[in-house]
Amino acid sequence: MATMASVPAAHQTRYADNVYFQDGKALTGVLASLLYLLVAVSLDAAGYVENMTLLAPVTFGALLLGFLMAYSRFDGFFALSHSMFTGLAWILYLMSGTVSRAEVAPFLSNGIPEKQAEAYFVLLRWLNWVDAAINDVASADNYVFIFEMSFLVWWLTYLGIWSIFRYGYTWRAVIPAGAVLLVNTYYAPSSILGFLIVFVLVGLLLLVRTNLAEQQLRWREQRIHYNQDISWDFLRQGLYYAVIVLALAWIVPGLGRSAQVRTVLAPVNQQWEAASERMNRLYQGINRQTRPVAAAFGRTLSLGGAREVTDDYVFRVDAPIGRYWRAVVYDTYTGRQWLSTAEEEMAFEAGESVPIAEWEMRQPLTQTITLLGPASNVLLGAPDIVQASVPMDAVVRSLSAPEAEAEGNGPALPVEVSIARTDRGFESGDQYTVVSSNTSVTELALRNASVDYPPHIVERYLQLPDNFSQRVAEDARVVTADAETVYDKARALELRLRTIEYNDAIEAPPPERDPVEYFLYDIRQGYCDYYATSMAVMLRSVGIPARVVSGYAEGSYIQEGEYQGFGYYFITERDAHTWVEVFFPEYGWIEFEPTAGETQLNRPRGNEATSQEFPSYPQPGADSASSNPLQEEMFDPMDEPGVFGDEFSFGEEASALAHSWWLWALVTPLALAVGLWVIWRTRVAGPSQFDPNLPPILYERLQRWATRLGLRPPESDTPYEQARHLSQAVPEGRASIRAITEVYVRYRFGGQRWATDGASTERARGAALADWQSLQPVLWRAWFNKLLGRRKPAEPNHYQLVDK
Repeated sequence: MATMASVPAAHQTRYADNVYFQDGKALTGVLASLLYLLVAVSLDAAGYVENMTLLAPVTFGALLLGFLMAYSRFDGFFALSHSMFTGLAWILYLMSGTVSRAEVAPFLSNGIPEKQAEAYFVLLRWLNWVDAAINDVASADNYVFIFEMSFLVWWLTYLGIWSIFRYGYTWRAVIPAGAVLLVNTYYAPSSILGFLIVFVLVGLLLLVRTNLAEQQLRWREQRIHYNQDISWDFLRQGLYYAVIVLALAWIVPGLGRSAQVRTVLAPVNQQWEAASERMNRLYQGINRQTRPVAAAFGRTLSLGGAREVTDDYVFRVDAPIGRYWRAVVYDTYTGRQWLSTAEEEMAFEAGESVPIAEWEMRQPLTQTITLLGPASNVLLGAPDIVQASVPMDAVVRSLSAPEAEAEGNGPALPVEVSIARTDRGFESGDQYTVVSSNTSVTELALRNASVDYPPHIVERYLQLPDNFSQRVAEDARVVTADAETVYDKARALELRLRTIEYNDAIEAPPPERDPVEYFLYDIRQGYCDYYATSMAVMLRSVGIPARVVSGYAEGSYIQEGEYQGFGYYFITERDAHTWVEVFFPEYGWIEFEPTAGETQLNRPRGNEATSQEFPSYPQPGADSASSNPLQEEMFDPMDEPGVFGDEFSFGEEASALAHSWWLWALVTPLALAVGLWVIWRTRVAGPSQFDPNLPPILYERLQRWATRLGLRPPESDTPYEQARHLSQAVPEGRASIRAITEVYVRYRFGGQRWATDGASTERARGAALADWQSLQPVLWRAWFNKLLGRRKPAEPNHYQLVDK
C-alpha cells in the first residue's frame, strides 16, 4: 500500500486543495454566489406566481453543496449524481412548506405523516403535469412551475460553482445563468432590468478575477515575480470596462433593426413562437407580460392570470371607418385555452387578392397602418383581409366541405385567413396598406338570416370539450329561451355578459376550476379573453356556430388625417382585445362585443340607409348598384398612387430613429475594432519597446501560439525541446523561434551573468523583439492554414536548438 511519503509533494498539494484557482478563492466565491442569487431573486421578483421566494434557499443549498463537492476528493460522476438526488430532496422539502393542510387532507386521512403527505402531493401534481404534456393537454398547475424553476436554479448554481472551482470554466458558468436571466427579463410580468444590469457587472468582475487567478498560476509556475496587490488593480480596471460595456449596450440599438438580420432570424423566430405557444399551454396559471402584436398573437390563447398593459402607442390606422383590427382566429376550445387549428398555407404577392367567399352586404375598406411601437410580422386589418401592400404568408382554412378540400393539392376555394404574416419583421415607423372585405350588415338582415349551416361549419364551430360545464350550458339555454332568432340569442348573451365587472388584474383560475365557471360564478370579473370565451362556448352549447378572435379594438379616433379627409385611429397596448364572431350563412362571420370594458357594438337597424351609420368609401371602379362590389369589380390598389407604390415607407416618427440607427451602425463597429486592436496589441502583438521582463513575455506568447496551433508538448520538455516542436510546425519561423527561446533561456537560467553583461544583454533583447515582430505574420498564416485544413506536415528535425 502506497504511503503519502511516496507521493510527490506537488501532487499532494494539488490533490489536497483540489480546486483550480489557488488565488482569490474567497472573492471568487463571493462573486459567484452573488451571481446565482441574482438569478434566483430575479425569478421571484418577476411575479409569475406566488411562493417563488423558496428559490433563495434552493440557491443557498446548491451553493453549499457545490463548494463542498468542489473542495472534496470525489470525482465528477459521484459529485453530479449525488447533487441530483440531494437537490430533489431539498426542493421537495422546501416545497412541502407551501402546501396547505386542506390540500393534503386525503393523504392525512389515510394515516400518512404530514411532511410525507406534502411531498406526495407535490410529486402527484408533477406526474399529472407530465401526463398533460404527453397528451398535449392544457395545464395551469403552478406547483409544477415552481418545482421546475427550483430545479433549474439548483442545477445552474451547483454546476456553475463546480465548473468554476474544480475546472476553472468561468464562461461555462456565467453564460447559462445569463441566458436564464435574459429570458426572464424579457418575459417577466414586472420589470427586472436592474437585476440584469447588476448581473452583467458582477459577471464581468468574476471573469476578470478568475482570468487573473489563471495568470497567477502560470506566473508562479514560470517563477515570474509580480506585485501581490495586482488583483485590486485588475478589478478596478475590470469595473471600468464593465461600466463601458453596459453604457454601450444601453445606447446602441440592437441588430434587430437590420432587415437582413431579421430575414436570417425568421426561421428561428418561428420556432421560438411555436415553443412559446406550447409553454403557454402547459403553464396557463402563471402571470405573463402582455406584449403588443408579436408576443400576444399566436396559435393559442390561454385563460390565465392578470395581464399588464400600458398606454404606449402600437400603431395608427388611416381609414374612413374602423371597429376591429383582426390578427388571429381561434376555432377549437380545450377547456382552458383556444387553438387555431388551420394548417393550410398560401403565399400572396404584394397586391395579390385572397380568394375569399362572396358574402352579402360587404364593402371594400382600405386601411394604411403605421407602426408606432415594437412590432412583428403579423398583419393587422379589419376583417376580412383581401389584399396587402406587402407579400404575406397566410394560414388559411377552406370554406368548402372537407371532401372538396381533399381533392386538390391545396385548400379548396374560397378560403378564409386565420393568421397572416409577412416574410420579414416590421419596425417602428414602417407602413403597409391592406384592403378588407368589411361588413355593413344590418340588424334586420341578421334577424332574417338563414340557419341552414353547412355540415363542416357545424362540426367545427359547435365543438366543446367533453367535460363542458352543464351549469354554463343550462344558463345559456335560460338566457336565450325567449329569443326567436340567432341574432337575438347572440344579443341576449352579449348583453348579459356586459353586466359583469371588467378587471385586468384577476388571478388565474385554480388548476382544478373551470375557467368559464370561475369567471361567471366565482369572481364575476375579468377581461376580454374571459368575456369572449364565455359567450362563444355558451352560443355553441345552444347550437349557434361561434368562434373567438384576437387583435385590437378600434382605439381613439382623431380627426386630423390626410387620407381623403378622414382621420386616424390611434391604437395602444391597452386596446389589445379578444371578441366573438358568429356565423350567418349569407353574411359570413359577424362580430359581437360581450366585454363590459368596450363600447357597445350597435349595427344599423335596417330601416334606414346603411351609409348613414357605416359610411362606405367610394373605390375606383366599384359599382354602387352592385350587391357585392368587392367581388364583382375588385378595387385595384395598384392603380391608386401612393397606396401600393412601395412595400415600406417611414413616417415622420421614424426619421430621427433611422438617423440614430445609421449613426450607431457606423460608430459601433469602429469602437469594437479599436477595442479588439487594443486587446490584440496587448495580448498577441506584444510590447512595442523594451521591457525588463520582455524575454518571459515573448516566450509565453510562443507557448500560447503552440497551443493555438494544436501542439501539446509534454510538461517535462525543456524550452529548447518545446521550441523544436513549434519550429517543425512553422518552419518559416524557425530562426526567430530559436532566437527568442535563446534569449529566454539566458534570462531564465543565466543568473548574475545575464544581469551584469549589459551591452550583450541589450543587443540580445533588441534582437528578440525584432524577431518577435517578424514572427507574428508567420504564426498568423500557420493558424489560418490550420483552420482551412491546409496545414503543412511537420518537417524532419534538421538541427537541435542548442547554445553553441
